[in-house]
Amino acid sequence: MTDHDDQQIRKVLQQSCPPVDPTLHRDLWPRVLRKLEDPSKSRMPWYDWALVAATVLTVVAFPRLLLVFAYHL
Repeated sequence: MTDHDDQQIRKVLQQSCPPVDPTLHRDLWPRVLRKLEDPSKSRMPWYDWALVAATVLTVVAFPRLLLVFAYHL
């Protein structure tokens, strides 16, 4: 690419993506604390339990598969 192409791409990108304001307009920490303290929101959904059960059943049915997964970590 030439320098002219780079400048054109930079110009188009700057026009399409407006500058971001890095300052926060409000504090998010109180909302996070409320969400963590609410017991109804801290429960795991049913599909998370289904994924855990499927993982356990797979490891029980195919124990050598655990070694394959450990190898890829």
